[in-house]
Amino acid sequence: MTLPGAALGNLMSAIDPSLLDRLKEFVSISDLSKDGRLKLPPERALCEHFGMHRTSVRNVLSVLQSLGFIERKQGSGTFLKMPEPIFIQLYFELALRLNYISVDHLETAREMFEREIVQAAAVNHLEPELERLQALCDKIVNSTDVMEGLQADYDFHEQLAIMAKNPAILIIFQGLSSVLKKVLHQRRVLARQSPVAQEKTNETHIAIVAAVKTRRRELARQAMDQHFETWNQQTMRSYRQEADIVAGE
Repeated sequence: MTLPGAALGNLMSAIDPSLLDRLKEFVSISDLSKDGRLKLPPERALCEHFGMHRTSVRNVLSVLQSLGFIERKQGSGTFLKMPEPIFIQLYFELALRLNYISVDHLETAREMFEREIVQAAAVNHLEPELERLQALCDKIVNSTDVMEGLQADYDFHEQLAIMAKNPAILIIFQGLSSVLKKVLHQRRVLARQSPVAQEKTNETHIAIVAAVKTRRRELARQAMDQHFETWNQQTMRSYRQEADIVAGE
């Protein structure tokens, strides 16, 4: 579950400065459960290990659970887990608002990531993953609903990141793309409303799938290069046309 910005801010301000070090210690004393997950010791054992009052341990665990670092199951115990990429998303959103980075910076970073991602996806993908990529491409091409098409487009690129088989890249990509999805929403909607822009960008998605199928890194990169060149040309053309219409009213 994604926390609202205000709620997340309150939680972050409530965290003990040494919480990160304590989390690392929690990881170091965790044990593998029967299903291979990292499981924390019971609260009493945590109190003894850290020399903390039980209330303090419960407070730390509650904050960690709210932030998505742990999962607590009644009767089973407390397990460590990877949180959703909300922290990376929050960083990018704040950096944008503070003018530390620009939308152009984010777009350029995403393009750099995706050029590497598509090459790794071409080499590392499994057949079921390729089938899902093809299904998402078909949805992009055949969708008559703008929002459905936009969601399929986002899922298409996320699927490539999954196929790259690099969890670190996937986490960064998800945080980065979530922010771009918001700030470029109008530009993307306008592009999909233009038959010419939609047809040209659809063709690049088809080309990406075909290149990934070959398992050749260079072909996959070339297809992604063409995708971004076409996407930037068509979306900016649609955006400028809309701006000219508004200015002329």
